[in-house]
Amino acid sequence: MPLSSVILDARSAGAKLPRNLVSFEQAARRWQGIYELLLVDDTGDHRLPALAQRYRATLLSCGSTPLGSRLNAAVRASRGELLLFPGLADRRAMNWLSHWLVEIEPGEQWDAAILPVRRHGWLRRWWLLQRPSPLDTFWVVRTWFERIGGFDPQLGSDALPDLLERLRACQARVSVETA
Repeated sequence: MPLSSVILDARSAGAKLPRNLVSFEQAARRWQGIYELLLVDDTGDHRLPALAQRYRATLLSCGSTPLGSRLNAAVRASRGELLLFPGLADRRAMNWLSHWLVEIEPGEQWDAAILPVRRHGWLRRWWLLQRPSPLDTFWVVRTWFERIGGFDPQLGSDALPDLLERLRACQARVSVETA
């Protein structure tokens, strides 16, 4: 199993960051130490170093920049062959992560995967699958991430959906998962 780099953004997570870290830690118990956790921060919150240390995360401080730029900085500091950007840390996403990562060999079947947040109504679900949400959970193989130039550093909350659109436009194999 390749090393996975799990990247969380402190500003995007906001007050839910501690809950996201707890949920992720529970999901990662089955992974047997095959991941690194990176926490990118542009808030300067004095509580984050202790929180990062508690969850064995590498804290990356950066200036006040858009989300795309912050995530690019975290990817540059990472070592993983797979890049994971957890979205909304609901139980469904964490169950998916704890089982899915152990069983699949990314890169053989897909180049990127997305677990959309639960959406109600078939028309709304179809429409939002065409345009993913920043709350979705994304996996990207590093080689594809680098091939398309990473995130657009000028984008904020649209950085992840834009990345997925560019991957699809370049004919990357994108899997839309269900949990």
